[in-house]
Amino acid sequence: MTSLKGKFKYIFFDADDTLWENEQFFRDAEAKFIELLADYTTPEGVQHMLWMKQEENIPLFSYGSKTYLIGMADAAMDLCGGNLPEKIYYGIKDIIKELAFHELHIIDGVVETLEALKDHYTMIVATKGDTLEQMSKFRSSGLEKYFHHCEVMENKDEKNYLELAAKHDIAPEEILMIGNSVKSDIAPVVKLGGWAIHTPHDVVWVHEMMDMPESDRIIEVRNIREIIPMLI
Repeated sequence: MTSLKGKFKYIFFDADDTLWENEQFFRDAEAKFIELLADYTTPEGVQHMLWMKQEENIPLFSYGSKTYLIGMADAAMDLCGGNLPEKIYYGIKDIIKELAFHELHIIDGVVETLEALKDHYTMIVATKGDTLEQMSKFRSSGLEKYFHHCEVMENKDEKNYLELAAKHDIAPEEILMIGNSVKSDIAPVVKLGGWAIHTPHDVVWVHEMMDMPESDRIIEVRNIREIIPMLI
């Protein structure tokens, strides 16, 4: 077992699908949207159009349920021939309302892990997305007491991680990031010389998919509680 004891002052944790469930709720919303547009094209056609509109809108509006709302409206407008029926419009609003205000489900092993680490490290949530939405989830999660604070980053690329390191007066190689997304939590950190622990999740957003890079500074675990003996 790799030992990381004494190597880091801070531990940065991803939020969505690392601390609490997230992507499954978006998948459920997608399924409802496909059903809502069933009279207009095939399920595959609805899904493809939604994914395409999401990719177009993320650079403009960032991440989160509001951007998903815009993507659904854009996709529905195209699929409905430029005229959005009232039923479809209000159907989309209902889907997004349910998505934005769902009850948070903390992932197995998270509380046990944070409880074990709280007296040994300064722990910080490093997430991305809509600031109001992410901070609302953080504050309602019941996990706020374990963390120094929550950073809502513009994105999670090398530039953003360099800014994160500078803000906390550490070198990039002193970053330890724990998360489920290879693209956002693992690859950019190790490219900068930092360390990353991958806590895989069964459901992965297509936007976040990429191959795992090769590095001896990447540790993969099956459950987040496996990091406890590595760190204390």
